[in-house]
Amino acid sequence: MILDMDEEHEQVLLSIGEFAMRTRLTRKALRIYERSGLLEPAVVDEWTGYRRYLPQQIPVGRLVALLRGADLSLSAIESVITALPDKAGACAQLELLLDAIERDHHGRQLVIRHAQSILREETDPMFEIKTREVPVRRLMSIQRRQHGDQTDAFVTEAKAAFAAHLGPVKPTGPFTLIFHGAVNDQADGPIEAALAVPAEIQPTDLIGIRTEPAHTEAYTTITKRQWDYPAILAAYDAVACSPQATARPGSPLSCREVYLAEPDAVGDDDPICDIAYPLGN
Repeated sequence: MILDMDEEHEQVLLSIGEFAMRTRLTRKALRIYERSGLLEPAVVDEWTGYRRYLPQQIPVGRLVALLRGADLSLSAIESVITALPDKAGACAQLELLLDAIERDHHGRQLVIRHAQSILREETDPMFEIKTREVPVRRLMSIQRRQHGDQTDAFVTEAKAAFAAHLGPVKPTGPFTLIFHGAVNDQADGPIEAALAVPAEIQPTDLIGIRTEPAHTEAYTTITKRQWDYPAILAAYDAVACSPQATARPGSPLSCREVYLAEPDAVGDDDPICDIAYPLGN
């Protein structure tokens, strides 16, 4: 923002150095926050480029410094600042961030405890590994290459497409995500959304139909809390490295998440899906 300020107004403004001192932010940080739009100066002199801040911006600056000290991302801090001047709304947003931090902390603990069980050559008590027989199934299928942050949108799209195509017809099995390759911020799968359906359901331009052979799979049932990343990594590792899976490697079928419930319909400690690995012959 570039304004011509009269001398009287100029006196109430704070230099970037004074503002930095009073908010416990560095000048470098303030320039970064200006570029990101998180905390912009009230005035930028069009000739000198000097930045000036209003005293009313100090509480916001201090809040930004506190939240950065808590290691929140700029996008997370922006969600809080955007909620201002509604302090109740900002507090509610902070509560959501606290919940996310708690889930992430729990997930990290779970992964580390699982790593400890591996090093101690113990069976991880958090994951009970079972086996089951899966009959031949006719699957409605959508495959796509995409990264991890696109998975939720893909699942939403696939479920809507499946429901629209099925109409009143009931599926013959649970919704399943099949990972034919790693899916994360660097790898793009491919990933497949699949749903077992009766013989009368035919393919469309978007939805394919394929038959998956009968097979045995090792699996563990996880809760919604264990389903969150990174906790789910421990569940995958527990099944993949289980005696059941290591004794029968070489299946041509890919690992999968077999859903027992909709995520929004269950609590953190309720079962949400099975992590399953098809076994070789």
